Amino acid sequence: MLLLLLLLRSCGDDCDGKVSASQVTVTVTATPDPAGSQIGKDVATAQRRAQQTGLNVATHDASDQDETPSGDWTVCFERATLSKVDFAAVPHGAPCPKRDGLSIPWLKMPNLKGTTYGKAVAKLRSGGSDVFLGPAYADEYAGDMNNEAGQYAKWKVCFQSIRAGQPLKDKPQITLQAVKAGDACPSAKGTYKDPTNDPSYVPPDYSDSDDRSSADDGSSGGSDSSEEDYYPGDKGGCPPGGCYNPCPPGGCR
Repeated sequence: MLLLLLLLRSCGDDCDGKVSASQVTVTVTATPDPAGSQIGKDVATAQRRAQQTGLNVATHDASDQDETPSGDWTVCFERATLSKVDFAAVPHGAPCPKRDGLSIPWLKMPNLKGTTYGKAVAKLRSGGSDVFLGPAYADEYAGDMNNEAGQYAKWKVCFQSIRAGQPLKDKPQITLQAVKAGDACPSAKGTYKDPTNDPSYVPPDYSDSDDRSSADDGSSGGSDSSEEDYYPGDKGGCPPGGCYNPCPPGGCR
């Protein structure tokens, strides 16, 4: 444009003829803005931004599962040329593998028995799972979720819904059952801290032992009175009605 103005100023009155005789053509080529890195974005957003720059877009599974990525998957790796970009993605919420094509390094469930609820929540936070708290004893109450510093933070974990060492794939819900700080864990889930709170509790029956004691007292009294009946008298032999059995030491006369 500056060159054209200079020509117009320098040509004077003969400009019309000169400009018409020599046509000036200016071509402007629009250069699209670069899309920039899409790592960490969802696939739908990454595809849209790349297509706005005129690039062809391809996507593939960044793990070793070879699944077809959907729009809510997360971009972990990208490979771009002048005309194409290829996004490698993992399911939403999954951690990226160390390299494209390797397995997803899911967080493994730790052994939380004996750990406080607050520390357990902190350990599980990187896995993205919701952590719920419940009571270990059936007759106690506890209820919380994802809370490192609440009123239950010092409660001691006794049971966990997912066994230690199991991969926490797809952010499963985790339930921890705990007791108050200083309390001992029950031997099994569903145990009542106070056995009398158990609906199936049956109070001990002491009536049988009382009956047995009475029977023992009566039998000992009978044996004392029966010794006199065993006395045969001066003539010997059994008393009227026969001898009682068992006979006294030495036998009946």
